Amino acid sequence: MPSTTGIFTLRKETVMRLDALVINLNRFGDLLLSQPLLHDLHKAGRSTTLLCLEKYADTEGLLQFASPLLTVPDHLVSPEQADATRHELQAWAENLRATVQADHIINLTPSMPARLLATALAPAPEAVLGFGLDHKGRPRVDGLWPAFLHAAELRQSNAPFNLADMFRMTGAPLLGGLSGRLLSQPGSGLLSELGTEARETARRLLAHAPVIRHGFIGMQLGASEKRRQWPVSHFVELGKRIWQEEGICPVLLGEASERPLADEYARLTSTPFVDVVGQTNIFELGAVLREMVMLVTNNTGTMHLAAGLGLPLLSIFLATAQPCDTGPYLPGSCCLEPTLPCHPCPHDHDCVLGEKCRHHISASIVADLVLAKLTSGQWSEGITTSACREARIWQTATDSRGFITTTCLSDHKADDRTLWLCQQRVYWRRILDDLTSGATEPTPLTNVPLSMACPNYSSQFAARVGKALSHCAHLLQTLLQECAPLPESFDPTGHPLCMTILQHMQSCPELASMAFFWHQLCQHYQGRGPRFLQAVRLLHAHILRWAKSFD
Repeated sequence: MPSTTGIFTLRKETVMRLDALVINLNRFGDLLLSQPLLHDLHKAGRSTTLLCLEKYADTEGLLQFASPLLTVPDHLVSPEQADATRHELQAWAENLRATVQADHIINLTPSMPARLLATALAPAPEAVLGFGLDHKGRPRVDGLWPAFLHAAELRQSNAPFNLADMFRMTGAPLLGGLSGRLLSQPGSGLLSELGTEARETARRLLAHAPVIRHGFIGMQLGASEKRRQWPVSHFVELGKRIWQEEGICPVLLGEASERPLADEYARLTSTPFVDVVGQTNIFELGAVLREMVMLVTNNTGTMHLAAGLGLPLLSIFLATAQPCDTGPYLPGSCCLEPTLPCHPCPHDHDCVLGEKCRHHISASIVADLVLAKLTSGQWSEGITTSACREARIWQTATDSRGFITTTCLSDHKADDRTLWLCQQRVYWRRILDDLTSGATEPTPLTNVPLSMACPNYSSQFAARVGKALSHCAHLLQTLLQECAPLPESFDPTGHPLCMTILQHMQSCPELASMAFFWHQLCQHYQGRGPRFLQAVRLLHAHILRWAKSFD
């Protein structure tokens, strides 16, 4: 009898053997950000594929090195139904493991159902990289990069790395020390080819455009939440200017559920456009994007799809979204944030300003940037004084160590937030790499510009954060003096001084990610006292160096 596992069928006597199975049960955009990790694993000679939610089964063949794609029924891994479906999920996992056997599981999703699934599919709990469960069924994180990934997701203002790079580093132990240097260039056509049929459909859908035109520009009107949507009226004004000044025809993109947005655009506009909302599958959407000269979008899965196809794009980040962690994995992309002190807002925050950020960035400045890029090839040519009042303007780039990063193009380069994000990239990259490799001394800040290693913060910010870091270093030094040597059975999670360190980190908003990371670090080294002491010694040296940069 055949055994159905996800969207493909194997006979029971057939077993697929893999070096690694990647689990990503996140949204579509986050799913596409798995591609760089899959690419790295492939180049390291690792056989692999991907397990995702069943609702994304139609992405089969889109992601490279993820065939056959495995899918799990959505209801089995819903966090809201975790208790009710636990036994059903366990049985489903056992059935899958009879036909798919992986030496390692790389789980990128920290939810409890994803941890349970990863542990059930792994040959042993220790074979799970990322988020799993220990032998007693308690949550565990294998690896310090995924520990920071979890911390950064929960503490957005302290999230200096793109999600794709944190996914890559979660799988780094399987890359033979080559992680961060394997990927050619982020966004250089990483996704698979889309197929002749999809391209023909795209051309048929675009055949309704005006005969006299100078290309197409895509517009993704919707987003995962209304508070993340730039107003349709702004898209209309943008489309009008691009058509009148360059003869480029707007193409409305989106799912069938976003039909009301397209209808609103149609009511408000007086210039030509093409509407393909709800008329494409994922491959056809990709083929439509291939026909565009650019995409203007909210922070969406469509943005990540365009980035994976190498399409120039401008993306607007509103509410909880910010480009430094969920921005496009494509160098040269333009990302806008509203210049509001409340942005980005916390996920659990109810806006008391009437979602002011949605209207703060005008169509006029977006049109200036888009037209500058189309005519001169440079976003910077479209930056005006008005634009800097309304938006923080970023451009993505690849740094010297192979990570995607964001460079500020607007008049906000000297803002404390900009400087803090840049400095965090420098110090956290070395902290995490050194702790992972077992280094005994901090990696030197070789070739790091002084402006990044020791930024010129405002006096108030420097005094507050510098003091908090210095006290962290002092507390870690006290821990080293009072607790050395430690027995193997030592449990940091219950030690009073470890709790004091956690509480101090939590008291400084800029150290919120560090606080959660410290909590994860203590859990990671439960029952490994000497190793914990070694990690604390290295972390102390890093934080002391970081604190001195504020002097």
